[in-house]
Amino acid sequence: MLNRLPEFLYNFSPTPLDPDFLLVRNIWRRAEILVEFKAQVTIFTEITVGDGERPEDIATAFYNNPFYAFTVLVANDIVDVYSQWPRSITQLQEYITQKYENPQATKHHLTTEVKDANNNVIVEAGKVVASNYQVSYYNGTTTVTATPVVSVSYEQYEFEENAKKSRIQLIKPSLIEDFVDQYFKLLSKGRLELVGTAASDINM
Repeated sequence: MLNRLPEFLYNFSPTPLDPDFLLVRNIWRRAEILVEFKAQVTIFTEITVGDGERPEDIATAFYNNPFYAFTVLVANDIVDVYSQWPRSITQLQEYITQKYENPQATKHHLTTEVKDANNNVIVEAGKVVASNYQVSYYNGTTTVTATPVVSVSYEQYEFEENAKKSRIQLIKPSLIEDFVDQYFKLLSKGRLELVGTAASDINM
């Protein structure tokens, strides 16, 4: 796939007056393509990644082609599989153990939902607050003071974040061939795009 990316002249010399250019592939072109395709929401379907599943596993299961694993990554704007792809339960537990001295310690506190007697939401669930957060509200006949707070450990947090990563978008199987064809056409558009002298020169 990288061979189809447009080329890019980048000056990696620290001295602008003495340039030293390197011909590289513009991997940032994928971001432009993603924006274009993301606007077409009807071509996507949502799935949940199973424990230990890899992009090539999903590509094989949905498209009968492991080499379409790149479309799974592109559709979800994943550029770093290690940090952005959901870890297996075993990998996640190992990651937590290595990252935190005490995974059971409290990371932050979240609100729980509070409603009044008329079923109006007073406090939404999931807001990060202080441990002593309180709210007072009139409940029809009296003023009620509640402490709608739960603690979240570092371990809980990592499991919740991993679960979010598990919900991904896929190109619908009936459209995957057209997607791949258009994707590579867009990638190849403009073989030599521009000359870059700094990271700020890269047009994403």
